[in-house]
Amino acid sequence: MIVKISDFPCNFHIVLVKTGMRVIHPVFLFVYVLFASISTVFAQQNNAVLPVAISGNIAGDTASTRFFLDFDRELNFKTTYMENPYRIIIDLDEVAFDLQGDSSLQPRGIITSVRFGRIAQGSSRIVLTLSSPVEIIKSSFKKRLDEETYRLLLDMDSTDAKTYADLLTAQQKKPNSRANLAIKGDRVRQIEKSNGRFTIVLDPGHGGIDGGAEGANGAKEKNIVLAFAKLAKQKLEAAGPFDVLLTREEDKFMSLKKRLEFNRRVQADLFISIHADSLRQRFVRGSTIYTLSKKASDQFSERLAESENSVDLVAGLALEQDEEDAVVDILVDLTTSETKRFSRRFSSILVKRLGEEIRLIKNPQRSAAFGVLKAPEVPSVLLELGYLSNKEDEKLLQNSEWQTKAANALTKSVFEFFKPQMR
Repeated sequence: MIVKISDFPCNFHIVLVKTGMRVIHPVFLFVYVLFASISTVFAQQNNAVLPVAISGNIAGDTASTRFFLDFDRELNFKTTYMENPYRIIIDLDEVAFDLQGDSSLQPRGIITSVRFGRIAQGSSRIVLTLSSPVEIIKSSFKKRLDEETYRLLLDMDSTDAKTYADLLTAQQKKPNSRANLAIKGDRVRQIEKSNGRFTIVLDPGHGGIDGGAEGANGAKEKNIVLAFAKLAKQKLEAAGPFDVLLTREEDKFMSLKKRLEFNRRVQADLFISIHADSLRQRFVRGSTIYTLSKKASDQFSERLAESENSVDLVAGLALEQDEEDAVVDILVDLTTSETKRFSRRFSSILVKRLGEEIRLIKNPQRSAAFGVLKAPEVPSVLLELGYLSNKEDEKLLQNSEWQTKAANALTKSVFEFFKPQMR
């Protein structure tokens, strides 16, 4: 039986539901309806309709080619030159590509293939593979006259290899070139990028239930790296136009996935994961800088990456499998190859500056498949401050003078990396 309650003290009509001998109290029913309404609103927001790529065309010849796509609304976009093979990359806000069977996008002119797809939450990509080097003469995204659609347009002229190399060189000096691309999706808060400012994410490894390595005298990795990250944050913010964020600011566990999500959510321009691990070889000491690679530079680095990649198991989390979507993999690989250049460049600078202040391991610039470095669009390094398995390193890692030297060297490295973009 359903009975209306007219004298309930609020502005809503509340119903009393009687089923058999049980009655749902109006207050509980009101709360239920309220939460159901809120859930519906959130569901509608999460299922918001994406922008749609409606149609496109390629025209021209091997001397000059025009590429365009029409969308149902305006979007942010960025173009990037790549080589081996020659390619133009177009990064966009996340888009639904409704282009199946569109014969007008068949390769012609300088363009030999067109690929497109989603590469991350909030981001899509178009890849134009080219038969020869080109220079983009014109690029725009404008509303079409007398139409309710918006056109992304690229005009490309054939050029020589030297000019293309010059374009790549100029582009590689712009590590913050992604700043004007608005990445939507699952970010916690909107961050307005302003020209000349850079977002640095410092990632103190481990935390909470995951203590990381522990020295012979009881020093814990999670505490050492958090203290160092806080010191480095102070140094960086005082030294330049840097907005510095920490993935954790207290002793709490954070999964590898959450660290990556945080990194991308805040539109980081540089990501530095900070560690102080332990090794079976107790004689090994000194700082090491790692970048991402599918194949490790050495067995030592491979074992360390395997150890770091399994930290989620400590908290009882299952290791997640990578997406197997072939198109997504290809598009992400293209981003990663470009990002690796910036990562290696920063790694080289950091090795040089740290070496001026503190002891480094033999061959300090190394690489391995560290999961925490896999955000494809963010230059990333993993900094091993030292090894707690070595008693000398354990002492230094807790020494305030040593920490200051290392933090100063890190600050100089970040400043040098971004200096070409500072006004």
